[in-house]
Amino acid sequence: MLKNKVIIILLALVLVSPVFAEEPSLENTENIPVTETVSPEASTNTPEPEIGQQNYAYKQPVSKRKIAKKFLLAMAGVGISSILLFVLLSLYNKIRGSVSNQETAPEGETSLVTPYSLEEAVRTFLDKTKY
Repeated sequence: MLKNKVIIILLALVLVSPVFAEEPSLENTENIPVTETVSPEASTNTPEPEIGQQNYAYKQPVSKRKIAKKFLLAMAGVGISSILLFVLLSLYNKIRGSVSNQETAPEGETSLVTPYSLEEAVRTFLDKTKY
């Protein structure tokens, strides 16, 4: 019981920790470069870029191949993490089952065993919801 409370407190601290992230203070603003404003007259007198130079004002579109590649990489990450979670949880269940060979749950806890019949499923539902 105490172990569960400690885990809950640690989990809460981990979830709240981004709130404690340090924001830049106004004291350190002297090293930030200042952009210059250009008047409309000065912008018309700028020389045109030469043939070999490219001066784009907007971000160039990303090709569909790169988008598809990033999507497939993300899906591969999802697949790998799903398989990893399945394997780790399967190992956890095997270890947990070998350590405690009890079919009944301890007092105050519900069983994690999957019911095999409708009657067992209804009984488990009623026990868990205390209906």
